This record gives sequence, structure tokens and C-alpha cells, in this order.
Amino acid sequence: MEADAELFRALVEASPDGLCVFDERGTITWANARMAALIGRAPEEMPGFRLEAALDELGRTQFRAHLAELAGLGETDAADGADNLESLFLRPDGTPVWVLVSYRPIRDPEGRRTGWLHRVAEYTERKSLLETLQEREQQLAAAQRIARIGSWEWDVVTDTVTWSDQLYRIYEVEVGDRAATYEGFLSRIHPADRERVAGVIEACLAEGDRFSFDARVLRKNGRVGWIRGLGLLERGPDGRPLRMSGTSQDITALKRADRAAAEATRRLELLQEMAMAANQATSLVEAVRDTALGLPRYTSWVALGLYLPGPDGGLDRVALPPGGEGLAEPDPALAERARGSGRVEVGPTGAPDPAHRLVAVPVLLGDEAAAVIELLADAVAPDQESLSLLGQIAGQLSLVAERERHARDLAEARDQAMEASRLKSQFLATMSHEIRTPMNGVIGLNELLLRTDLDDHQRRLAEGLQGAGLTLLGIINDILDLSKIEAGRLDLESVDFDVRAVFDQVTGVLGGAAHAKGLELVAACHPDVPEVLRGDSVRFGQVLTNLGSNAVKFTDHGEVVIAAHVEQRTPERVVLRVDVTDTGPGIASEAQATLFDAFTQADPSTTRRHGGTGLGLAISSQLAEALGGTLTVDSSPGHGSRFTFTASFATALRPPAPRPRSRPRLDGRRVLVVDDNETNRLVLTEQLGAWEVEAVAVPSAEEALTALRAAAREGRPFEAVLLDLVMPGTDGLALAGMIRADAGLGRPPMLLLSSHQDVGPEKARAAGFRGALAKPVRHDDLYEAVAGLLTADPAGGRAPGAPAPTGTPPLGARVLVVEDNQVNQLVAAGLLESLGCEVEVAGDGIGAVARLDRDHGFDLVLMDCRMPRMDGFEATRVLRSREPQGRRVPVVAMTASALEGERERCLEAGMDDFLTKPVDAGELEVLVRRWARVAARAGARAEPVAGAERASAAPGAVPAASQEPAPQAGDDLDRDRIRMLSELRKDGVSFFERTATSFMSRVGDQVVAIRDAVDDRDATRLQSAAHQLKGSSLNLGLPRVAATAARLERTGAAGSTDTGRLLDDLALDVDRAVAALRAAIAGG
Repeated sequence: MEADAELFRALVEASPDGLCVFDERGTITWANARMAALIGRAPEEMPGFRLEAALDELGRTQFRAHLAELAGLGETDAADGADNLESLFLRPDGTPVWVLVSYRPIRDPEGRRTGWLHRVAEYTERKSLLETLQEREQQLAAAQRIARIGSWEWDVVTDTVTWSDQLYRIYEVEVGDRAATYEGFLSRIHPADRERVAGVIEACLAEGDRFSFDARVLRKNGRVGWIRGLGLLERGPDGRPLRMSGTSQDITALKRADRAAAEATRRLELLQEMAMAANQATSLVEAVRDTALGLPRYTSWVALGLYLPGPDGGLDRVALPPGGEGLAEPDPALAERARGSGRVEVGPTGAPDPAHRLVAVPVLLGDEAAAVIELLADAVAPDQESLSLLGQIAGQLSLVAERERHARDLAEARDQAMEASRLKSQFLATMSHEIRTPMNGVIGLNELLLRTDLDDHQRRLAEGLQGAGLTLLGIINDILDLSKIEAGRLDLESVDFDVRAVFDQVTGVLGGAAHAKGLELVAACHPDVPEVLRGDSVRFGQVLTNLGSNAVKFTDHGEVVIAAHVEQRTPERVVLRVDVTDTGPGIASEAQATLFDAFTQADPSTTRRHGGTGLGLAISSQLAEALGGTLTVDSSPGHGSRFTFTASFATALRPPAPRPRSRPRLDGRRVLVVDDNETNRLVLTEQLGAWEVEAVAVPSAEEALTALRAAAREGRPFEAVLLDLVMPGTDGLALAGMIRADAGLGRPPMLLLSSHQDVGPEKARAAGFRGALAKPVRHDDLYEAVAGLLTADPAGGRAPGAPAPTGTPPLGARVLVVEDNQVNQLVAAGLLESLGCEVEVAGDGIGAVARLDRDHGFDLVLMDCRMPRMDGFEATRVLRSREPQGRRVPVVAMTASALEGERERCLEAGMDDFLTKPVDAGELEVLVRRWARVAARAGARAEPVAGAERASAAPGAVPAASQEPAPQAGDDLDRDRIRMLSELRKDGVSFFERTATSFMSRVGDQVVAIRDAVDDRDATRLQSAAHQLKGSSLNLGLPRVAATAARLERTGAAGSTDTGRLLDDLALDVDRAVAALRAAIAGG
């Protein structure tokens, strides 16, 4: 028994829990050591210790209640005690100890309760873990509520589904409102998504371990939400599914935001597309049709129709594509309502579907509706966002309507302006023609008056009248040019032309005025400028002349320099830059802003001093633009002006004519240039350098003598000297005498360069010069003169004034010229007589046949093809039918239209050869020598030329079939031809003066005949009259007149009299040609 007690005591002390017994007052009567340790007391303190002393206030209250409860039990009550009552002990040091208290009654052998045994287990650490777990569960629940994520677990084996509280809230159901099964879960998925979700989960069960999906769920009151489901699958050792857990997140707001963003994106894309369509559309109807095509791609709207204001004030409907046919009946009344209110109007469709409405959207232009668009909408009424979108679309379309109205207003204004310009141009053309015709008569008669014996007073009056008439004619021509440019009727030629010939022509026009004012006029092309370019040489020359004449006009002393060089070059085009520089008064900066305006001059006082209308620069500026360039000015008062003009030209179709073999090379020859003007020295050395001449330039007589002596000492004397006449100190004449007097200088040949007209070739030769050239020196004249100085045979480059060489004996042939045009008669006769031929003239085919019937002694007949009464073809056929047996007089056709068909007609008619107008002297000589020899052989029979080419054709000539007559040198006159005609003289009068006088006396009647034919709509007369003028112009050397006449001839040949601007062009070309002819005659 004692041993059992010891064992019991050992077991009690070894217990991990505290054990104690206390009486009805709570005083401990027994406790083990563990109990003492729990409450922080020594074991010996435990007997008699009141337990409530180890409790907090709440614990003491609860403990007293516990004691009272125990006291109320009888000794024999069957109370069994209690387990795990949570309580808190406080140790003496204040440390809390959570415990779980269990108690059981203590009974004696008779079963009476003698006390209560309390077991106290420490609970502090476990309680802390439970509190932490509880806190985290609360945080998780809060997080789920915030993130709107609910969790779930599905026991696959038992088909039991557990939801978190948040998941109930997401589905908006109460606990017990759904079956806690998988099927119960699926029943909450929207029917449209249910099959897809089930398929995702079943696929995971079959072979996956996780899944995700987005789906709609059914909520209260039929509302629909969105969830994003995520799940993980746990499998057993055998791979079978055991349980599945996961989350469901409420993404309803996210889906709404995505839908709103997508809708905003669609609307933005729609507006962008509408804006692009509006920008590109040329009309409101086009823009609305593009809008109708774009709407279905971004919205559920369908465009049905467009209402536009009609002529009667109502609305006219235009159907719109696509897909709106039959969806709803048009409602014009709704459109009228929207038009009147200026806002979107909604109405019924008239169809059984109540979910759709007609929407009328006005397109406003100011306060009025420019149109109304009819739409079919899929909502009962458009919401605010839809109304805003419709308003933005209508705003874009309003911009199109405004632009269309503006374009329409501009077009009407343009048409009115064009009509006004046309009427103005027509008036100017008519009036200028009416003015120019008598003005030409006045000028012509006054020229005749000036050739009579007049006293000094009468001559001054007549010369004043001549100057005033020419000035008035120039003003009329300027006004016509400006009116053409403003009316957009300025057509540019595109022909090959000699650039330097244009410069020569310009300097020829300006030279007299410059010399009269004592100005040094210099014009030159840099060696990099091509010889030939393709473009409108006349307009190019017109700009140069305008700029040059202005420079001369406003410069009182010093120089005017016109210099050209290449600014840009490509294989296809060349841009020329021309600088016209003067030493005049300069132009103030404020005046330069309006310098290129019509009827404006920089200084109004210049009009009083120099005259002028202010049109020249305005015309030049616009011509520069037409030529693909610009016109600018750089000037300041007191420092002169520089006008810079650029023009773009195509490269020439034909290469420059090769230099004749007889034209000598000047490579390495040494030439001294003496001129006090630096610009002249630079230009002359550049020109000589381009011919590879070694040129040295000095500014004075002293330096010239020094250079000559130094060169002689070095054994490299100068082979020629070019001397300026007027220089400070020792002038050119005096220097020439010094050079001749110094035998040590080798007496090199000298050429005088002079701006004074009173020093001609004779006076120059008397002073020891080989010849004289007038400044500004022409490019070709300088070459010929220098070649004449440096070579024994000047190769056609004879000194000015020298007689033409004669290389062949006279022909002595009798030639009959058959030509109805007096100018052509004179030219042909003059050329033939210069060859030593005996010439007779017949005015038409009938006269020619009659003459040849009477006289069989002609060696050759030159036959014009187109003549009145009987043309050349018929005359030749008659002649061939009447010729005596065994004799055939050669007949050479003269034609201005040497086309293949024309030549075949000549051969078929019995002619033997062709001569293309204008008649070339060399070609004529070859033909006459060939056919005159044939005719001279007794009984010989001429064989006509069978081909279309001849050995006598000029090298490099362009066949007439390829181009019409056109200016070849940028001039109203063909200088080479005029030079040739001027060298032919009879009775002391040149053939040029004879033919020019004849032309000027008849050209007015020819122009009138052309105009009358047009007025009478007689194409045949137009063709004939234009052909007459073309032929005489070609023979006289008037390429521009000939080119315009050729176009008129072609118009008539086509059976038309619709000449457009050609009559105005012809009048202007004739006026310029007449003025140029007069200037050429006056210049000798």
C-alpha cells in the first residue's frame, strides 16, 4: 500500500499539467509542483494559497462564480465536472499565463463527493497561434472582400463544394440558396458560357492540373456579372482526382472598363477615319458616303440616306450604301424637323421592331443645315455618348460642307475673274490691233519723211514723232504681254537656240543707248554656258532686254554688265544665272518690296526723268517664273543694282554645229588686251581663253608697252593686240601709233574696240588697225576678227568692212523664178543674180507656162508650189505636157513645207528637185550649177532626184518634217540671213533693204487677210494667206513670224478657223519684226 502511494505521488509530480485541490473558499489544500510553476509560486507556498490571487479581475469574478456553482451542488449530485475552461493566471512578475482548466469531483468509497480535483494545462503558446490564425483569417476575408475574390473547394469524390463567405457575396446568394455540389455551381454560370466553363473544368479533370476561365454569372433580379475562375487539381497516388480548390474573382467592373475602353477606341478610330475621309473628300456627298461605309465597322448604326437642300427649298434624298435597304422607311418629316431644330431628332422606324429608331443628324453650316443624315440606331434612344459622337461626326462633315462652299465661291470668283480677264484681253487685243495698224502706218510714213530733204527744225520734229511712235508701240506690246500672262495664255516655245546669239541680239538693241550716254556696256557668257540650249529663246531675250534697258536707262555714268553662267547642270537640264549689274543710283530697301508689281517704279520721279510704265520688271518677273526660274534684286542707294535672273532650259536635241574645217584653231596664240575697264578685260580674256588663246590683259598704254617689250625680249612676242579706244592718259589711237613706231615690237596686227560710232573701219585702218569692232563685241564677230588677225586666211573671219571673197566663176544661167510673193521674188532673184545668173520672174503658174511656151531658152525653173490661179504642181504638169521632143527644162520646187508627202507630190508632178524655204545661198548655188549643166547638154534629159535627201543639204540641218519654222537664235531676226541679204546689192541698195521695205509695205495687208479669213470662217483662205506670210517671213529671216504663220497654216489645212490666241501672237510678232527690221535698216 505504501508502495502504491509512492507510485501515485511520483505520477502526480511527473504530470505535465498542474493539479490542485481547493476548498469551498478557493484555498488550495493540495497542489503538485507543476501547478506551483504555472502560477509562479514555490511548492511549499501552495497549501493555504487562495487561487483567486493568481487571477486578473475578470478571472476572479469568474472564479467566485465557479465556487458558488460548486457550492450549490450537493454531495451526491451527479455532476461530472467540465473540460477546457479557458482562464488567465498572472504570475507575481506580471507574466500572463493562459490555461485550460478541467475539473472532476473527488468521491469517497461510498460515492460521496469530498472535493474537486482541478487539472490546469498551459495554453499560452497555443492561444497565441490560434489568435494569429484567426487574425489572418480575418485579413484574408477582408482581402477577398476588397479584391472581390472568393475561394472554394470541391471534394471530387463526395461531390461536396465549399464556398467562402465572399464567394456567396460575389454570386449574390445566401447560404443554402444553392446546392453544395458541382452542378449547383454550374447552375450559377450564364447559359451562354456554361458549356464552355464545363468543358474547361472537365478537360482539367481528364488530364490537367489547373485551369482558368472568364465567364458571366447570374445574379439577383436577372443581373449579369463577370468572374475570372482559377483552379488547382489534387490527384491521389493512383492519379485519380481527389479534390479541386480555387478562386473566383468578380471582374464585372474590369469588363465594363474594357468594354468602355474598346468602345472609346472604336469611336476614336471612327472619328479618325471620318476626319481623314473629310480631309480627302471633294464634296459633302462623297464625305457622307465614306462615313456611311465606315459606321458599321465601329458602331451598330446603319446610314440610310442623305437629305440635301433642293432647288425648290425642300430636301432631296440621296440613298446611301450599304445594307440599309428595306430596314426602315425614309422619314422626310423627321429630316425636316432636324433641319429646322439644328439638333439630333429621333423617331420610330415604322417597322414592327420597336428596338430600333430612326435618327436624323443635321450637318450645320453656320446657323443653317447643309444636309441631314438619316441613321438606323439599335437603341430606343441614343445615349449621351452616342449623341456626342454623332455631333463630332456632323462637325467633321460641316468642315467639308464649309470647304465645298468655299471652293464653290472660289470657283465662281475664278470664273468671273477669268471671264473678266478674257474680256480684258480680248479688248486689249482688239484695241492694240486697231491702234498698231495705224501706228505702223504713221511710223512707216514718218520714216519715208525722214528720208526726204528736211530742214533742221522739221527733222527734229519728225525724229521726235518717230521716237514717240516707237515708244507707244512698245507700251502697247508690254500691255499685251502682261494681259497674256495674267490670263494664263502665255505659251512658251521649245526650240534649240544659240545662247550667245541671244546675248548678241540684246547688246545690239542696247548698244546705241548705252553709247549715247557714255556707258560701258558689257555682255558675255562664261565658257561653261553651252552653245545651244532648248527653250523659249525669245522670252529669255525679252527678260534680258528689259533688265538691260532698265539698267541703261537709270545709269548716268559707269557701266552696265550682263553676265551669264551655269548655276546647275544635269544631263537633261541646265539652269542659267544671269546677273545684270549697273552703277546707277541704287534702290531703297522699302521700294524693293513692290518693285516687281505692274505699273510701279521704285522712284516715281524716274517716270518724269526717263519715262516708262513700270511694266518691264513685272513682265520680267513673271516670265522668269514661266521659264522655271526667279528674278531677284540686290541693291542699296548709291551703290548700284544687281538683278539676278535664273531660267531652266532643256539640253539641246541637236548638238552644236561642228566648226567648219576652214575655221582656224587659235590654240596657244598670244594676244594682248588693253582696256582700262576691269570688266571688259575679264570678259575678253574669258572669251579668248575659251578658244585656248593665251591672253594677257593690262589697263593702260604704259603697261601695254611694258608687256609688249618684255614679250619681245623673251622671244615670245604677242601675235595680236586688242586696243580700247577711250582710256585715261594715252588713248587707243595714240597707243597704236607708239606700237607701230617701235620696230622692236614686231608690229603685231591690232584690232580697235570702240564704243564710238564715228570710228569706223576706214578710220581704224588709217590709224594702223587691221579693223575695228563696236562694243559690246559680239561673240562670233570677235572670233572672226581675232582669227583674221592671227591667220593669213581669216577663214571667213575677214575684218569688218572687207569685201566678200569670190571663189567660183559666174554661172551665166538663165533662170525663171515662178513666185507670187514679192518678197520671195526679190530674195530669189537677188541670190541668183549674185551667182551671175540672168533672172526673169513670173507671178504665178499661168504666167510661167505662157513664158515657157514663148521662150525655150531657160536653163532652170524655180517653181513655188502654192500660188493662186495655178499652183506649181499644175504648172509643172502643163509644162511637161507641152515641152518639145527631146528637151526637158529642169524644174526645182521651192516649198516651205518639205514633208515627205510634199516631195512625192513634186516628183509626181514632174519636178526634178527641191529647195526648202528660206532659200540658202549655198544650197541654191549647188542646185543651179547641177541643173544648169544638165540643161546645157544638147538633147540631155534630166533625171529627177528619187530620194528625200540631197547631197546639198546643209550639215546638221533638221528635216522640215520634224519641226515647224521656229526662232533659231533668240531673235526676231535671223541675223545670218540678214547679213547674207545685206551683202547682196543692186544699184547701190542691198537686197535686205529692198525685201524688208517690200515686206513692211505688204505685211499689214497679209495680216488683215488672215484675220478676215478667220472672221469669215474660211479655212482655205486662212491656209493660203498664212502660207504666203510664212514663205516671205522665212526668206526675209523672220523666224518668229514664220513659226506663228506656220501654225495658222496648219489650222487652216485641218479645215478649222479656231485660231485661239494665234492672231494676237501674230500681230505681236509682226510688230516686233517690223521694229527690228527698221532698226536693222537704220543701222546699215
